[in-house]
Amino acid sequence: MSSSESVLRWERQWAHMLTRTRSNAAASASRLRLAETNVQRAKREAEAGDHDAALIFAEQALINAADALLSRDGYSATSHMARFSYPQLPGVYADERHLIDRIRSARNAAQYEAAGSVPQALAAAATKLAARAIEEMRRLIA
Repeated sequence: MSSSESVLRWERQWAHMLTRTRSNAAASASRLRLAETNVQRAKREAEAGDHDAALIFAEQALINAADALLSRDGYSATSHMARFSYPQLPGVYADERHLIDRIRSARNAAQYEAAGSVPQALAAAATKLAARAIEEMRRLIA
């Protein structure tokens, strides 16, 4: 299947959670910078011992990086599932799908259920993954 076909299939599957927009290079660059800022925030929070906050910022960086590509390609998504299944995302998103799912679940628990629930190792893995996603995204968008 060609990349165009996979994008069309993705559009059909997630049509109710997508908006077509104009390709916006400035918004794309801004979202990628925000992703980088959120990785730095994640690192600071981890160093301070707040692994919940570190994971929340790392997950937000993954979202920002994905949104950078979506914006470049003329899309806006209202769902993590739609966003993270965009077929043009760098391979790290598909390769680390299981970890991304764990990050999302842990973020929900930390943000809505119980403080102090994120293990240090998971926060560190989330931050490392977000940094890797940004690097791959930078190569795609540049």
